[in-house]
Amino acid sequence: MVERFSYVVVGNGIAGITAAETLRAEDTLADIAVIADNPLPVYNRPLLKDFLAGSISEEKLWMRPRSFYRDHQIHYFMERVVDIEVDQHCVHLQSGQQVGYHRLLLATGARARNLSRPGANLAGVTTLRTVADYQRVLNYLGYVRRVVVTGGGPLALESVEALHQRGFQVSHLLRHSSLWSEVLDKTASDLVLQQEWRDGVDVRIEEDIAEIVGKNGHVTGVMTTKGALIPCEMVVVAIGIEPELDYIQESGISIGQGVKVDGSMRTNAPDIYAAGDIAEVTSAESGQTHIFGQWYPALQQGRAAAYSMLDILDTSRLAHPETGSGAYVNAVTTMSLYRIDFAAVGSTKMPPDGQDYREIVAGPKAYAYRKVLLKDGVPAGMFSLGEHTDVLAFKRAIDHHVNLIPIATHLFADNFKLTDWLDRQKVPTPILAVSKVRSAARTKPLVLARTCTKSQFIQVSNTKKQFNEQEERNITATGSSINPYTLPVVSVSWPAETNPTQAFLVPVLPATLVGEDQSGEVIKREYSDPLWVETPLSPTKVLTIGREPNAALFINHHAVSRRHAEITYANGCFMLRDLGSRNGTFLNDNRLEPHSLHILKLHDQIRIGTVMVYRLQVRPVDETGEALRHPKNG
Repeated sequence: MVERFSYVVVGNGIAGITAAETLRAEDTLADIAVIADNPLPVYNRPLLKDFLAGSISEEKLWMRPRSFYRDHQIHYFMERVVDIEVDQHCVHLQSGQQVGYHRLLLATGARARNLSRPGANLAGVTTLRTVADYQRVLNYLGYVRRVVVTGGGPLALESVEALHQRGFQVSHLLRHSSLWSEVLDKTASDLVLQQEWRDGVDVRIEEDIAEIVGKNGHVTGVMTTKGALIPCEMVVVAIGIEPELDYIQESGISIGQGVKVDGSMRTNAPDIYAAGDIAEVTSAESGQTHIFGQWYPALQQGRAAAYSMLDILDTSRLAHPETGSGAYVNAVTTMSLYRIDFAAVGSTKMPPDGQDYREIVAGPKAYAYRKVLLKDGVPAGMFSLGEHTDVLAFKRAIDHHVNLIPIATHLFADNFKLTDWLDRQKVPTPILAVSKVRSAARTKPLVLARTCTKSQFIQVSNTKKQFNEQEERNITATGSSINPYTLPVVSVSWPAETNPTQAFLVPVLPATLVGEDQSGEVIKREYSDPLWVETPLSPTKVLTIGREPNAALFINHHAVSRRHAEITYANGCFMLRDLGSRNGTFLNDNRLEPHSLHILKLHDQIRIGTVMVYRLQVRPVDETGEALRHPKNG
């Protein structure tokens, strides 16, 4: 018998979990299933480098509780998918069970690429991708003095930096002459490599591992392609990722490097979507294909896929609606490349032919480098190393296809602000998040008749009688011995008659930015931008605030720390905590002690550094689940 669901998500990484949450939020009656072989839903991959460095504990990595599936009334299969029957709308699990779907999302992500060299199976050789990988490395470090890291991307750099800071002797091998060749040019790469050398890391360019040597089954050294023997007790392999495509090969779903999708995350197969590290998207401007392999784009793709599965994905703001959403097509990336701040957006690498492209490079500065890539005058991408640049202004110009030729010579001038120029041209704000179509005439949610064996779905109207009749036809799994991760299907509670309430952080506009000019004089500037929208608070999720793109409340300003503050919920109260930010978090104009908890009350004002002020408000939620808005913010 085929067990069928309205929506099935394969994979429980950030793309899959975001999609599942979004589906549940938008369709409260639907039968939703998640299939994955990891019982714990989603960890924060960007924090793994801090876990390796020893600066955070493992418990800080997990972004959802163990009760996530039960709390969201989602059926969880701790299984692997081995095949997809596209025509039958059915997936086959490794156990032999079959699961049917109305719409299916593939979000299985990617695995670390392994090293194919003699000795790669010795103890002490590891890839870095999952929490288990990092746990294995940390457990082995007690037997290690010297480490070899191979790879030229951000993961290799993060590993080198973390291990070097912990006091290990690190050798870094690069197969090619530069770092992260998909994003950085030679000048930018050399800037980062010089920082590594200055720190005492043994960096070797154009040198690869030829063989890993060992004794008694353990690593003792690495023989390089240049004939050098590097003694070590651990080898960290960070040479890229490979999308998990094994179970898709025979399905007829179109694949290249990954699963080919359009801008709305649809595959060529009916009712099948893909998101995250498995999805291959095509740029409408350049025609180039991409697998982003980054956290924030994966999150946005998961939400875009869910909205698309629900037929409510909004593309109205885009110059090219076929791209689906500029939130992930022109993704913002911020990170530290060996202690050098890095920010990028869009495509930063000159294509092979270079036709119609032009590079504009900022004037030379010590330990800083900035560049923008134009195609026919319109920015395709930009990056900056070591110096603050308003990356959101460039994203704004990219999203809305603004011709920058008239100001090309001024883009990186100290006295020129691209944001101000775009304001004067009345260019809309950047597209930072996927949005849904907001319409009162929403399709009623679908509830699957669980007893049927064919792809049959029953439309349920919003009457309690019909709801109860449908629930009586549904099957609830029972049994005295139940795997805690393979949860039984639970009945959906009928909504309360009275309207619930929702808490929000509402920006106080206009905000005042405080800073200093070149002479040191304090200046103030009124700032009002529709980018700063209301942010809902949830009793089940931590609201992170900061300059990291994966922050729930993302504020791209140099006065805001990467992990600035957070708001949590416990014992019926929302609580604010400063995370050791440089410029402080203020509650009603009082600066908070770092890492101390403070209970929030209605109408409290929260200031983030010198940048943004928010007020805590609570408002009722209407029958559609949308918050009833005030006529004015504040």
